[in-house]
Amino acid sequence: MTNHKRANNKGNNKIEKVVKMKLTSNDQKDHQEVHPSRDEELNKRRKELQDELQGFMYQQSSKFSSVSRTLVLGIIGTIWVITYTDKKLSIPNIWLLGSILSGILFLLIDVNHYYLDSMSYHKEAYRLDEYKSMDEFNKNHEQKMDAINKRSHRFIVVKFWILMLAAVLFIIGIIKKTLFLDYYIFAN
Repeated sequence: MTNHKRANNKGNNKIEKVVKMKLTSNDQKDHQEVHPSRDEELNKRRKELQDELQGFMYQQSSKFSSVSRTLVLGIIGTIWVITYTDKKLSIPNIWLLGSILSGILFLLIDVNHYYLDSMSYHKEAYRLDEYKSMDEFNKNHEQKMDAINKRSHRFIVVKFWILMLAAVLFIIGIIKKTLFLDYYIFAN
C-alpha cells in the first residue's frame, strides 16, 4: 500500500470513529427519549385510569338512574292502582302520600341533574376552542370537569337517599294499608 492510501485509510478510520461516536451518542439520546421518565409514565397511567374510571362512572350512573327511575315509577304506579277506586284517588295513609311525594321529588331532581350535566358538558365542549395553551387547557378544563363530576356525584347520592325514603315509606304504607284492611275485614 502506498503512503497516500495509508494516510487516506487513517483519515477514513478517524472519520468512521467520529461518526460511530456521534451515532452512539445519538442512539443513547434516542434511547433516553424512548424511555420516558418515571413521572411521565405515572402521568400517562394516571390519565388512562382516569379515562377508564370516567367511562365506568358514566356507565354506572346511567344504570343507577335507569333502575331507580323505574323503581320510583313502579312505586307511584302501584300506589295509584291500589288507591284509585270509583274514578277517585283516595290515599289511605300519610305513608303512601309521603312515598308519592318523595317519588315526584326524585323525578324532579333526576331531570334537574341530567339537564345541568348536559348543559355543563355542552358548554365545556365549546370552551375547548377558546383554550390557547396546554397549561390553560390543563388548569381550566380539568378543574371544570372535576367540578361537574363532583356535582353529578352529589346528585346521585341525594337521589339514592330519596329513593330509599320513597321505598321505606311505600313499604310502611302498604303494611299499614294491609293491616287496616285486615282490621276492617275482621271487625265486620
